[in-house]
Amino acid sequence: MKKAPRVRAIRTSNRYCYMAPSTIQGKGLFAREQIPVGSTIVEYDGPRLSRCEGERLASEGNAYVFVIDRRESIDGSVAWNLGRFANHCCEPNAKTVKIDGRIWLRSIKLIERGQEITYDYGYAFKGHENNPCSCRVPTCRGYIVPEKFRHRLLVD
Repeated sequence: MKKAPRVRAIRTSNRYCYMAPSTIQGKGLFAREQIPVGSTIVEYDGPRLSRCEGERLASEGNAYVFVIDRRESIDGSVAWNLGRFANHCCEPNAKTVKIDGRIWLRSIKLIERGQEITYDYGYAFKGHENNPCSCRVPTCRGYIVPEKFRHRLLVD
């Protein structure tokens, strides 16, 4: 007898976080409880793709493609990927870490209950004009670029 394919449900929460409307962008990820520094919060999950396939999907508008390395990407647009709701911020409270080939969000600051969980998306500087930032922190330069390139952007 052939097994039916496993269907994964939409994930809207886990032990540490839940999805809710965000003032940064659409939906965001929020702390369910106080999260200590160094805590592994949520996995950025989805089907593994070649880097080339990931770039193709991203160019077609899939905003949830996560580049792991030179060879591999993740299609994070799937319903079970709770990590896809974490928004970019120029002053993030989390970062991505690779553990056993999987991508996780880990807290880099104490995150208070109800606070939005954010990380630096680290998009390339080239083409930054196509990636406006809406995090609204005092150090925001208006575009999603890695911290090491923010000094290149002029402040109004």
